[in-house]
Amino acid sequence: MDLIYTISIFILTISIIVTFHEYGHYIAARLCGVKVKEFSIGFGKKLYGKKLGKDFTEYKICALPLGGYVKMLDEREGDVEHHEKNRAFNNQSLCKRSIIVFSGPLFNFILAAFFYFLIFISGYDGFKTNVGVVENNSVAESIGFYVDDTIYSVNDVKVRTWSDVTLQTVKFASEKEDIIFEVLRENRIIKLNHISHKVISLEQKNILGSLGLLNFTSKSQKIGYVEDGSPAFNSGLLRGDKIISIDGLKVNNWNDIVSIIKKNPDVNINLNILRKNNYINIEVLPESVRSGDLEYGRLGISPLVEEKEIQENKIKVKYKFFDSIKLSLIKTYDFTLLTFNFIFKLIKGEVSANSISGPVGIAGYAADSFNSGYTSFLGLLAMLSISIGILNLLPIPMLDGGHLMYYLIEFIIGKPISDKIQLVFQQIGMTLLILLSFFALYNDLLRIM
Repeated sequence: MDLIYTISIFILTISIIVTFHEYGHYIAARLCGVKVKEFSIGFGKKLYGKKLGKDFTEYKICALPLGGYVKMLDEREGDVEHHEKNRAFNNQSLCKRSIIVFSGPLFNFILAAFFYFLIFISGYDGFKTNVGVVENNSVAESIGFYVDDTIYSVNDVKVRTWSDVTLQTVKFASEKEDIIFEVLRENRIIKLNHISHKVISLEQKNILGSLGLLNFTSKSQKIGYVEDGSPAFNSGLLRGDKIISIDGLKVNNWNDIVSIIKKNPDVNINLNILRKNNYINIEVLPESVRSGDLEYGRLGISPLVEEKEIQENKIKVKYKFFDSIKLSLIKTYDFTLLTFNFIFKLIKGEVSANSISGPVGIAGYAADSFNSGYTSFLGLLAMLSISIGILNLLPIPMLDGGHLMYYLIEFIIGKPISDKIQLVFQQIGMTLLILLSFFALYNDLLRIM
């Protein structure tokens, strides 16, 4: 049942983004006077179709929901009656053809901005920017962060939620700008020392955590979840147990606990536990886990964060109409820039390709975000729409960017590229896309296994 639900949400997610992308091509073609023969969501066998309008355009849904297309009248794909030759795509000016091709990705960015607008105007939940933990000997400690500081801005950009802090830090670091935090401390705004962008690893899942900066969720010392069959489960650890010390070393937060466990794969450790007002000692053997060349210990536990503390740290952020429009455009621009920076770093080998996700990963993210509420789902839709828009603009044959590359060459040399050369490029492009798809799927499977 969960698999069917996940697949359904994935189909819904892809269908929304693809439909709007193809609608961009469709509306541009109609405005440029090109006849549209088919508007398809999905590929393969037709599940449903209906012909409408004076051109009898067929609108249809097909069996494979991983894309779509707009089929236009084109002399290269069949005979065109003389009176309709002026409505064939191949007979349009270079400018019109470029507009039609570019409008698909453009509508992806418009859709993303619209989703962000809905998020800002309706309001979204987040966690306050209060600092819960500053790790000893960390970057955060070295620049002057204290526990209970409230992060006010990142490089003069005001932040209201913890995720805002992460986004702005990643954005500026990806642009190779040093980071300067401002914090509120005892009702005063204090500017901290700068952090070099070189110390920020964009491959880290928790960027702020890698700097030694954590929010209230890491203050917990209580166990909130024990995985069945894990070393913690087998040793008798229970939900609600509070870890006081490990091997006689006092721990102050969850990060201290994780740090010690990770350093002791296949080594017995002794936990001093507070359980129902009684102190007990439990010996446990962290299992050894490998990630690439690294080996670390794991118990199979996660922290307990009290509901009261969650509510105290939660904040609802909502903006007025015109502010929402402005912020949606800024957010779309920021994420677009961030994605382009990631692609450039990927090409240069500065970040790992292991972070690329395929359909399995996207399906999981889509289901999780859908369950988390409509603003989370809209946020994911916006990010995916931008990603698909950018992907389609890459100069790879078979994609919109490939066609735009052909048109640029045509503009420079004064004539279209021959069909024979285009066919060779299309075969290369198809090969690249298949390899990319298999690689993304391989990454997904590695995450699951």
